[in-house]
Amino acid sequence: MKNLRIAMTLACFIQLSALAADPPGYQDPAGASYSIDEVREDLNAFLNFVRTTHPDLAYSTDLEALASMEAIIDRKITRPLSQSEVWALLAKLNPVFADAHVGLRRPVDALAQYEAGGGFLLPIPVALARDATPRLGLVAGGPLAALAGAKILSVNGHSMAQLVATLLPRMRGETEALRLKVMGLYFAEYYWILQGGANEYDLVLEEDGKRYQITLNETCCEGENTDSGDFTYKTLAAGKGYLRVDTFDIKKKDAFAAFLPGAFSEISKDGIETLIIDLRENTGGAADTSDLLMAYLTDKTYSSISAVKARVTAQNITRIPNATIGEVVDLPFRVDVTPPEDLEDRFIGQVTILIGPLTYSQAIVFAATARDHRVATLAGTSTEGAANQSGQVQFHRLPNSGIEALAPLYIFTRASGEKGRAPLRPDIVLKENPLSPEAAIEDLLRQIP
Repeated sequence: MKNLRIAMTLACFIQLSALAADPPGYQDPAGASYSIDEVREDLNAFLNFVRTTHPDLAYSTDLEALASMEAIIDRKITRPLSQSEVWALLAKLNPVFADAHVGLRRPVDALAQYEAGGGFLLPIPVALARDATPRLGLVAGGPLAALAGAKILSVNGHSMAQLVATLLPRMRGETEALRLKVMGLYFAEYYWILQGGANEYDLVLEEDGKRYQITLNETCCEGENTDSGDFTYKTLAAGKGYLRVDTFDIKKKDAFAAFLPGAFSEISKDGIETLIIDLRENTGGAADTSDLLMAYLTDKTYSSISAVKARVTAQNITRIPNATIGEVVDLPFRVDVTPPEDLEDRFIGQVTILIGPLTYSQAIVFAATARDHRVATLAGTSTEGAANQSGQVQFHRLPNSGIEALAPLYIFTRASGEKGRAPLRPDIVLKENPLSPEAAIEDLLRQIP
């Protein structure tokens, strides 16, 4: 009975976090330097926070490898370090955790200060495939569009291959493939961490054996923006519609709530019988946001979770009867969600959800829930994150450098009850081509009725 009461009182505390959620800012003095003792204190604070917050660190982490890397880092603390140097040293723990919800964040506060002061970041998208080759990502319009997919050899004289080799051992994420995706997603920021800012960026590109040298400044890339919004809908063919949802960010909940009625009204008017929902660029967010979409796909009560392992902390202890701080509880668990009965334009046709390596966190949970409750089939490639996600990510600011560490309070088991750390796999396998996302859609259209 105790477990049942715990399950009920934890309900309003369960929420996954996206790959990038920004906590309140920290003012790091320009040119700050941290002593050997201060860096070592930050290292200890980082690991103590993770170990006392995570409900089961061994779930994703090789504990012997973690201890070994901790010792290596400690031996390398031999002189005062800047904030960027502190990050570069301590972030070598990130891949050891093998979970994008655990580790050390890039110094986003210092980055925000740089941009607020007029700082200019590398203004191009970077795509990193499984071979780690850096390429110019997809761009729309302007002269760079013709070079999309070209190999990037250098930026301001810095070898891209060397930059990737430096950054990859410092990325968070379950697999190297996911870490490459995350690095590409935020490459401009990581470049700034390693090399600082610039008023312009000289790039050397290579395509079909030819080299191109281009210079990018703050005015060069007007019209190159590929951002069509976080949510889009269009008709693909007779009876087939396409809904792209790039985030479940709680900050975007109101915008998503405003978007969905119009989109599903169009879906109804267009006579759509097969709806493709693209989550390949969705790195997660909150269940409160994704539930808005699920309500348009089913009228039946559902739960995304069948069990939970939870760390008891000062944050949730008042909601767990007879618990003690530091205790870990492991119990059956459901959070039932009942969609509104009178929702207009609820879709009753066939739903296929597109997933891929960058689909993560609440996006994985949403897709797994849709499949487990037979709301949708899945297509694309396997996720690099586990189908059973960690969640309710906590942040801790290191006492000296001010860099943020993160760790989850919970590990969830999906609705199907399937245990383990296997990825979420598609029912329909499609070839991944990050430089031609439309190709997978065209392939899918040929395979579904």
